[in-house]
Amino acid sequence: MTTPNYCVGGVQLENSKGESISEKFEGTNGESVLKASIGSVNTEIKCTKGKSSGTIENGTGGTVGKSKAKITLETCKLLKPANCKLTPEAENVIKTTELMGSLALTAGRVEDKLEPKEGGAFAGISIEGENSSCVIAEVEKPKTFNVTGSQLCEVDSSNAQAETETEKHKLICKFSGSSLKLGENKAEMSDEATVALSGAKAHGDWSVKEHT
Repeated sequence: MTTPNYCVGGVQLENSKGESISEKFEGTNGESVLKASIGSVNTEIKCTKGKSSGTIENGTGGTVGKSKAKITLETCKLLKPANCKLTPEAENVIKTTELMGSLALTAGRVEDKLEPKEGGAFAGISIEGENSSCVIAEVEKPKTFNVTGSQLCEVDSSNAQAETETEKHKLICKFSGSSLKLGENKAEMSDEATVALSGAKAHGDWSVKEHT
């Protein structure tokens, strides 16, 4: 049986005793889109840039690699519905809670499953009315809607890229990988981050490899 794990400089993240150790990372995010339904109203938010940070660590005892991450989406705008807008704070940044990552091997692809701690929200989004015609919030009376669930993100565009020791790798989150919800309704997210090590091994080469 194979399990995907993190490697730095071609070596799994373990100390001389075989114990798991962690490394810090930082990521630069590009355009992000979040779609959801609030009641029967379609909602869409676009953010033009962002950043992410956290740690990666090796799985031990035959378990998969783990991570912890926070994502900050910046310069955001509510595209739908009309007559509504994000609060000024949400237009500036939308932050996820701390997300726990777990590598998975799905149909030959290495993916990272990101989800909040049990019972927590993935992220909160604050919306208010732009005028009295907004159907989901009132003017100057913002409402916060919590997104829950998990997101599967592909590590690079192929396994060959994910397994190559290099300074930067991509974490590609697609609508198809969303198991997110807003209330009882499905939510979808797309995002892409370019990730590099930032701690003791800053700018070092790393990879995600399958190990038996």
